[in-house]
Amino acid sequence: MKITPLTDHIGALIEDIQLNTITDQQFDHLYQAFLKHKVIFLRDQILTAQQHLTLATRFGALEPAHPFFAHAQECDQITIIESAPGNPPGESFWHTDMTWQETPPKCSILHAQFVPKTGGDTIWCNMAQVWNALPESEKQYLRRLKVSHELHAFKGSRYDKKELDGQNYADKVAQQHPPVIRNMIQIHEETQEEVLFINEQFTRSVVGLDKTQSDALLAKLFARAKDPKLQIRFSWQANSIAIWDNRATQHFAVTDYGDAPRRLHRVTVKGGSRLSIT
Repeated sequence: MKITPLTDHIGALIEDIQLNTITDQQFDHLYQAFLKHKVIFLRDQILTAQQHLTLATRFGALEPAHPFFAHAQECDQITIIESAPGNPPGESFWHTDMTWQETPPKCSILHAQFVPKTGGDTIWCNMAQVWNALPESEKQYLRRLKVSHELHAFKGSRYDKKELDGQNYADKVAQQHPPVIRNMIQIHEETQEEVLFINEQFTRSVVGLDKTQSDALLAKLFARAKDPKLQIRFSWQANSIAIWDNRATQHFAVTDYGDAPRRLHRVTVKGGSRLSIT
């Protein structure tokens, strides 16, 4: 197995391995690269739906079907991310997956089925490094803060719809997933790194600050994740795979390909140790 770091802070390319026949020893090396580099990429990986699921279970228990996204017929734990003529992607936001859950996911494995000839890259940012770059005086203040993570971004989106009873679907899901209050700074359960655990899609407010103060602080911190020096940008090809640590990263889907056909399959792994909840 060949592991090539792609930047100083995040991302590595893994070569000379096939995930559908990976051995225990190879997986151990892969997993350590996943922890160290936060997101790892592999090319030319042929996986059936079952092989995709089997690989994901080596990282942990799997999340159930996503409440908003489409899923594969053969398994509802395989989320489909797709665009097609007349059905372009929706608005994109920097985000960490599903932080509106009490325990957000550990990681995701995204497998490209087919992609446009150009466009459609994904960008990841190392949120542990974003935290490390802050001055100590600011860190002391932020360690005391808590934030609310909510489903609000789905309301009125392409994934929302009016139900037969007149209620919006997103409102119904939000009743099952009320706002989660957690520390702004989280300790990664495996690496013990401090992580600035916020994202512009699901972090709604800072607890204890008025709306003006909260919005200003969050906007300032969200902007830190947009520093190209702390990012890795990946150009998809058919049969490429990305595996990212959801506990330490944010990502952004670049929607610059119009409604060109594009389909990726994602399997998401549940979080392990419980994050710090009040």
